Amino acid sequence: MSGMWIAMGCLMMITGESSGSYRAIYTKMLISAPIGAAGYLLGYLASMPWGAVVVSMMVIGFVSALLSSKNRALSIGTLQTLLVASIALGVPAIAPFWQPAVLYLIGAVFYALVLGVEILIRGWHAQDTPNEKPSLELLSEKTAGPVASMIAPAVAFALCLGAAYGTHWIYDAAHWFWVPLTVGLVMKPDFGSIRDRALQRIIGTLAGVLIGALTLAFVPKGLPLIAVLSILAGILPWAMQRSYILQAVFLTPLVLILLDVIVPGTGDINYGMQRLLDTAIGGFIVIVIGYMPLQYLRSRNKNP
Repeated sequence: MSGMWIAMGCLMMITGESSGSYRAIYTKMLISAPIGAAGYLLGYLASMPWGAVVVSMMVIGFVSALLSSKNRALSIGTLQTLLVASIALGVPAIAPFWQPAVLYLIGAVFYALVLGVEILIRGWHAQDTPNEKPSLELLSEKTAGPVASMIAPAVAFALCLGAAYGTHWIYDAAHWFWVPLTVGLVMKPDFGSIRDRALQRIIGTLAGVLIGALTLAFVPKGLPLIAVLSILAGILPWAMQRSYILQAVFLTPLVLILLDVIVPGTGDINYGMQRLLDTAIGGFIVIVIGYMPLQYLRSRNKNP
């Protein structure tokens, strides 16, 4: 279990890394890792009535969306917070929640040390790229509209997150937390092309759950499973730079396999299909509650 939480910290650092100087990468990790680790502490909210939990996560989602417009480090950190919070609230048995938070930070430190080995080989200035293309988040910052427009995506995200956590009232399967996890992954990176990301995530997840389910069903636990995890993790940075679909294809089985430690599945295709259903529910929430109202408001603004 301890190894899984450390690995989760490493995985989140991988998904948060982007091109740029090593100084910039370390700066982003220094800011985002503690923010992400704090997400586990939100598991303590589960002691309240579930209605209060839903409202609390809506408020946190709203604030996270606004913070994301400030800089990339805050965007990465708040995304990590929302993802690990869904795990903590979905699996209360992992309490006390401060322990996975600390282990998460150990994973981040381990990743930083391994990155240091790369620096020793390549040199501190090897990743300096003056002509680097700005990230999606930075593009959003430069092209951000009026304050009212920024608040409107933030409100949409809060409503989607509230709906995702609200599904727990009627959908209390052991893996229900994949619904808010999906909403965070789809909507949080930036507020452009929400519909496309939702559809791409469902398509990519379909392939990813098949990889994860087949791995859990046929690969023996131990060194063989670690080898598969290593291969998938090695491919992930490349996949992230190519497309959102490929990111989902390789990120999904990694998360599936890691979370199988705390929420054991059936070890067959049905296990993966359950996760696909959760992803479809999350994608549906994003499109119906997040994307469609925003499109309607934009069309009214263009044609008053």
